[in-house]
Amino acid sequence: MSRLKRRDQGGFIITIELLLVITILGIGSLVGLVAIRDALFKRYVTNQSHSAIVVDSQNLALGEAVDYDEHDAPRLFYIDRSQARNYRVLIGIRDDRFSSREPLYYAGNSCQGTPCIKTTSDEVADNKGADGISGSGSVSYFNALQGQPNYAVGRGEFGLPGALYRESPQQCPLESAAIGSRWASQKVVRGTPCEPFSLSEDSTEPAYTQCLINSLEPCECPAGYTDEGDVLAGYLPQINNQITSLLAQINPALWVTGVQIDSIEIGTLCCPELMAVQEAELVDAITYVAIERTLISTGLYDIPSVRSQVEPILAPLEQEILCAESIQLKAAISVPAADDPARNALEVFVPPFQVNLPADAGSDSWSHTAPRGEGGSGY
Repeated sequence: MSRLKRRDQGGFIITIELLLVITILGIGSLVGLVAIRDALFKRYVTNQSHSAIVVDSQNLALGEAVDYDEHDAPRLFYIDRSQARNYRVLIGIRDDRFSSREPLYYAGNSCQGTPCIKTTSDEVADNKGADGISGSGSVSYFNALQGQPNYAVGRGEFGLPGALYRESPQQCPLESAAIGSRWASQKVVRGTPCEPFSLSEDSTEPAYTQCLINSLEPCECPAGYTDEGDVLAGYLPQINNQITSLLAQINPALWVTGVQIDSIEIGTLCCPELMAVQEAELVDAITYVAIERTLISTGLYDIPSVRSQVEPILAPLEQEILCAESIQLKAAISVPAADDPARNALEVFVPPFQVNLPADAGSDSWSHTAPRGEGGSGY
């Protein structure tokens, strides 16, 4: 009996007070969860109202703007997943085109054919930007911070809105003299941003030639200049042959002085930093400067009879040795789309481009106004 009695008294007795407590806690928790949900939803919608999300005319979402360029065009990150290592590139989105800080370079004047791109550098090397203003250089520091490669928007299959290209390890297949135009997408222009461009139009400065002729005193390039000896070395055989040939014509005029110039030892040239010696007609220019400077240093050029015979021999070679702004161009290759390697990464998007609008301030209901993009874009 005692054991049965103990079993009858076991268990838990649900009282009115316990039901009341459970009811209050349950209802309070539900109310709290609803309040949290509403607050999170309102915060989400508010954030969407402040975010600028770009969409194309097909309602494909390109992505959310991470910043804006100097023309208030939103810029988005594109992730290039076509390589073993992923890189990001900032692309500006305007109503009818894509833009990048870097331009692309083409042969001829129509920005068609094989494009080339600069290697990543700094404002000192590319001091003038697409706007032609000193100090606004066209290099992208973001690309440089990634270590390699450089990216740029160039001419698309039909011109605008443009296509994305990436720097390759190969040198530009075009000769410097063949570069005749560039696609400067960052410029604000009507129509296509193709502009004439010639490397020969870059600023030039005279080369430092005090080290051109080797002497007993050691000669080094002054501060702010770089040695162009590696370029000069490739032309030395031609220069020495031409100097020998000309001295054979000049020495007969020196018999009256009792002095003969048997040979001239070529030293080196110096160019301002970030410049390179112009190689066109370089053999003639160095030959002229070397022989004339040798004759002047020995005082032979001060003798009228000698000068009158030597000047006609050297006159056809007379020209200045110049240094020009150096530009390192690499071959640019098309960046393929993530879902279709046969197409360019930007080819899937069709202008005009738009951004979402904020929620209606006069409405009592919260509405999500971000464009509903479909498919993957890589952004």
